[in-house]
Amino acid sequence: MHNGRVGKVAETHRQYLGDILVSARHLLQLINDVLDLAKVEAGKIDFRAEPIDLGRLVGEVRDVLRTVASRKRIRVELDPDATLETVIGDPSKIKQILYNYLSNALKFTPEDGHVHVRFRASGAEHFRLDVEDDGIGIKPEDYNRLFVEFQQLDASMTKRYQGTGLGLALTKRLTEALGGRVEVRSAVGTGSCFSAILPRVLHLPEMETDHAA
Repeated sequence: MHNGRVGKVAETHRQYLGDILVSARHLLQLINDVLDLAKVEAGKIDFRAEPIDLGRLVGEVRDVLRTVASRKRIRVELDPDATLETVIGDPSKIKQILYNYLSNALKFTPEDGHVHVRFRASGAEHFRLDVEDDGIGIKPEDYNRLFVEFQQLDASMTKRYQGTGLGLALTKRLTEALGGRVEVRSAVGTGSCFSAILPRVLHLPEMETDHAA
């Protein structure tokens, strides 16, 4: 009869359980990304517009990924623009964009590296989020493949850098759905900077139509 007591887990079994957990999380992320991407492409994703404290939002995303950064001893530095006026947007979608960019930067930045997160005014009607790392960098001829679903730039990266291959594709779709655009600049062996240029005020035509009715 089982007495309800749990014995010690052997180290080998602990490693197996760890592998199962990592695989389960990877599968869950893949499913979530596929569902979100399908919603965006079908025009079924909901947006809301409200005032956003960008400094707080960026800090919250950094804190969510603090463990990942600590594991590789990567220093994540925040560089806010205190003069940027109030932004009206969808905080959950902007968080998702920033999360995808920052998690991607942490993945491809070596141990003891640095990642900088900045937000700045970009003209009178937009602002930009920049995530810059000192990671492995990207070849210019590979730029057009960065935001394509299920693609990694080098087959050898699939084993070394695990990922769904959907994060950047989803980021691009979300950014464009919010009325913005994505940018990237990089140099092999030096690092990369991924940006999202977004409107300071998110307009929701469907809400205006409902109100007019």
